[in-house]
Amino acid sequence: MNSQSIMLIGGPDSGKTNYLARLWRALQGGSSRLKSVDAPEIKYVEDALAHLLQGSFAPRSEKNIEESRRDFTVMIATQDDAKRVKVVVPDVTGELWKDAVSSSALPSEWMKQLKESSGALLFVRVHSELNVSPLDWVTARDLLKMDWAQPHQEESIPTQVVLCELLRFLQLTLRRRTDGGLPRVAILVTAWDRLDAAAKENGLNAYIQSEYPLFAGKLEDVSTLEVKVFGVSVVGGDLGADPEFRQKFFEADLDAAGYVVEEVDGVVREEHDLTLPIAWLAED
Repeated sequence: MNSQSIMLIGGPDSGKTNYLARLWRALQGGSSRLKSVDAPEIKYVEDALAHLLQGSFAPRSEKNIEESRRDFTVMIATQDDAKRVKVVVPDVTGELWKDAVSSSALPSEWMKQLKESSGALLFVRVHSELNVSPLDWVTARDLLKMDWAQPHQEESIPTQVVLCELLRFLQLTLRRRTDGGLPRVAILVTAWDRLDAAAKENGLNAYIQSEYPLFAGKLEDVSTLEVKVFGVSVVGGDLGADPEFRQKFFEADLDAAGYVVEEVDGVVREEHDLTLPIAWLAED
């Protein structure tokens, strides 16, 4: 039986907790590409799922979630049990990765885990209040010339530079997949539903190019990884700002809510399987 390990990576407020909650539900449903092999009790994920079931997103300041956060590992498998994937989730608050970018260093235990992994989910959230706007090319060029061996204030680092640094960590550490192929990185653009119709129609690559041009250029120059961008909406709309959608959400089934967007041969395609990015990381 084939087995490999992937890691979940992203800064604060990048959509990891709500995606995990929705993924947790999908793994139990039986209609997705993947299923859970074991189901350890992970309180903050269960609490986040409870928020979704009640018609709200899990807030970053929710006390029960904050106090119950911990690193965890869960084993999932294809429905036919032909392949297993170990999903490793360190420091879901994002502080680990924020500190790694600021100091250009990662604790040895997580560096070791990255070296044992052949894939990663890298998160960035649409319209997050913590996103730092892209700089112009001249300023960004100067920023990248900084001495990254010295500590820096994370608040001053543009999100696209943070993404470049996280991708660099993955380039340096991820191992090849069990079939000998290049390691894979799935970039998850969360809260995809918050984009307007025109931006959605333009697709994922156009969004990255528009919002994070420096990161888009980095992706075009990566030859040691296979990279694919996915758009994710955990419930399909904005529970907080759209009362009409919220009412429709209550009348529907959570298992039918939410979707993943991918581009195939230039065509934007939407699926209701929240396990799709992980399944892509694991497939041969």
